Amino acid sequence: MEQKLIKITTTFHNTWLINEQLDSFSKRNNILFGDTLRLSISKNDSYYLAEAIALTYEKEILAREKPTESEIEFFLYMKEVQEKAYSKSLAEKYHLERNVVSTTAADELATDN
Repeated sequence: MEQKLIKITTTFHNTWLINEQLDSFSKRNNILFGDTLRLSISKNDSYYLAEAIALTYEKEILAREKPTESEIEFFLYMKEVQEKAYSKSLAEKYHLERNVVSTTAADELATDN
């Protein structure tokens, strides 16, 4: 089974890294399948690597990009630890800050100042 790491943005405006696994089922049904890691999380959330899941239909993908080196490093790190709570230092280390989702008006104000 061929694998490749890609970064996608879905119609729900989530950004994911997925180590896409191409098999006959996913091809036949136009489903993106593989090991997935959601990058767009809030500050009170955790990064979680899910293995071998059907993430979304191809028609729900808004953008498909090549991940940055730091995103690839983060994916490999998460394959080891599986789950990690958000921390500012973790987001900064892997340059993930732009993916952090605001959940409150206070977050909005903090980024404006």
